[in-house]
Amino acid sequence: MSYSTNNARRFRWWARFLAHLLLATAISGCASFTEVRKFASLSGNAAGFDGITRDYVEAPERRKQYQPAKFYPDLESMKARREAQHASLDLLQQTLANYMHGLDALASGDMRVFDKSLVDVSASLNKASMLDANEKQAVGALSTLFARSATVWYREHEMKKLIGRSNEPLQDVIRAARRIVENGIVADLQVESALIARYYDNIMLAPDNPPEPVAMALAKEVRAEALSRADGRIRSARAYDNVLSGIAAGHQYLYDHRNAIGAIGHGETGPQFKSHINTLRTAYKTLLDVSR
Repeated sequence: MSYSTNNARRFRWWARFLAHLLLATAISGCASFTEVRKFASLSGNAAGFDGITRDYVEAPERRKQYQPAKFYPDLESMKARREAQHASLDLLQQTLANYMHGLDALASGDMRVFDKSLVDVSASLNKASMLDANEKQAVGALSTLFARSATVWYREHEMKKLIGRSNEPLQDVIRAARRIVENGIVADLQVESALIARYYDNIMLAPDNPPEPVAMALAKEVRAEALSRADGRIRSARAYDNVLSGIAAGHQYLYDHRNAIGAIGHGETGPQFKSHINTLRTAYKTLLDVSR
């Protein structure tokens, strides 16, 4: 065997060895985004919960049980307005859910193409009557950032850039959703609860009611059940508000620590970020429990 042949074999052996060594080093040195993925996946699922908006749209129909027929035309008009308003919260929820599911996929290295059309977002914005100009701008900004970034292979610096640019519009979107939940939905459910109480009180306290203990006990039981359902809807809406708060706090933490994104969930950042995840998980579980 010639000297040159031996050299060639040794060269190939060393080349393979170095290739495996470099590959192993690269793999061991890759940033772990496990905790980021947990947060993003949980946030995406929780943000898309639509039971709150369904209750809001259906409320006028429920109120027909507790108001005289002369109010039915007003309730029908209210229902039509709410079906139109539903587009606002639905848009906010879907924008948040799309962004979070996209962040989850990107953290996993998934190269799926997210083809949510910006034309669709624009059309939805036109229907979002409950959002002001600044809130619509935040939705558009977050959707645009996501659409521009969701089709590339994410490296660590690209995730830093996305989180850095997305945090401000994301926080604005969450504030808009929380405003609608608290000032619109919760306030409306409280009015509904008062209507239910007044309806049954008027029946039970009517001066011409005969003293029938069994009927009175039954009326009290039905009243309590109806108020319990109304209270459950209020608790569900407030639980969703807590979910939104948890998403906002967790993403703010990612933004504040984006320069160490590969170490999020490890070392000194581990307990703090895991605390955000646990808080969000608890809020989401509570939402699911009270919404059953």
